[in-house]
Amino acid sequence: MSAPADDGFGPYVFALTEDEARVAAARYGLRRALAGGLTTSHLAPLAAFALTVLFVAILGLTGLMGRRPAEAILLVAAALFLLQRLVARRRFFASRRAAAAEFAGLGAASLVLTVEADGLRLDGATSPRRWRFVDCIDAEDAGGLVYLWPRSGAPAVAPTRVFADAAEAARFARHLRAQLARRLAPGQPDL
Repeated sequence: MSAPADDGFGPYVFALTEDEARVAAARYGLRRALAGGLTTSHLAPLAAFALTVLFVAILGLTGLMGRRPAEAILLVAAALFLLQRLVARRRFFASRRAAAAEFAGLGAASLVLTVEADGLRLDGATSPRRWRFVDCIDAEDAGGLVYLWPRSGAPAVAPTRVFADAAEAARFARHLRAQLARRLAPGQPDL
């Protein structure tokens, strides 16, 4: 167990409201879906569909392909494109459901967020969870919540209402970013 950090933060005692847990889960689900290549798998089929339509239209208008085969190809391309969109949409919603399940235990439970020298610890409803700064990639203050995003798994979340004021919440988010930058700097040993 790490010694508490001497930075003037925490520990913070709070309970996430149902809305805060829902918002955090939705944000986590979106980031999880985008990290899984959803953007690429969303844009590549669109480009392929547009190029197919353009190519078949040119062949159809120049007379190098008959009208009926061109229409058939366009219908098949449209059906494949819509099928791919359906699959991508299902993946997105499955990712959001999985994220919501991870946050289900945090809603309305008394939680204690402790800032340690090498990361954050959350004690409360479930078994204690730790986020080491070396295992995290980003920290942000968005929508009334401060997030510490790990490379994989659910983020550490603290509502900004637990801080004395908005300035302290912003200072806390800056502190998390500074810790991440320090850990990711070249030549820094992993702790």
